[in-house]
Amino acid sequence: MTFQPTVFERLLFPLNKDVYGLIQKVLDSAGENRKNFNVLVRYQQSDFNFEKLQFSTDFDISLCYIKKQSDYPNGNLLSLAFNQGNVVNSFHVPLEYLLNSKNEEIIKNESNYIYSWTLYIDKNAKINSINTEDINPYLYIGITRKSWKIRNSSHCQNMIKKPNRLLYQALNGDLGMIREKKLIIEKAGLTENEALNIEEKEVNERSLNLLFPYGLNMIPGGYAGRNLFSKAS
Repeated sequence: MTFQPTVFERLLFPLNKDVYGLIQKVLDSAGENRKNFNVLVRYQQSDFNFEKLQFSTDFDISLCYIKKQSDYPNGNLLSLAFNQGNVVNSFHVPLEYLLNSKNEEIIKNESNYIYSWTLYIDKNAKINSINTEDINPYLYIGITRKSWKIRNSSHCQNMIKKPNRLLYQALNGDLGMIREKKLIIEKAGLTENEALNIEEKEVNERSLNLLFPYGLNMIPGGYAGRNLFSKAS
């Protein structure tokens, strides 16, 4: 199993090269025939951000064996987590994308991927107290051909430009205090047509606010959403 840093950076963001070497060592320790495991990289600083990721070596890395594969519908994962103030940021990529040397389709600049972004929001939050009964998972599903570092930057800019959208209301704290942001790369290496079809289906079945109270997609995804925009214009 050979870890592919180029694919990881194409999807998410660059890390310190030492991290890549240790990920490979952990994968080697798992052996070729062991399939039921996840790899977790956890950064230790209490107030972290994307810019520090490329330089930091203050992390723990572990191999977590899976008892029930059915608990992981996206397959075995490479997971990375850090705290940004009081918010846990976690990122999850199916290992099948990161171990396959034939993933040229993902590396291509024009390829697309589908992501889900779950914001765990505490409606009745006090900064130093967490009542798990009040934490709700709000879900947004999107499509992009940019790395998450660039896509996340666009979301941050839109928090100011488009504050009335549900996603940005949530990110701005208008729906309650965010306790965790969980990003999952769901499907990668897609053509635009493939990605639009999948996004339309996933949004309709999981995150369209008209159908799901904790959905953060205000309009349908994929071609249905594009058609709405074209009619409005």
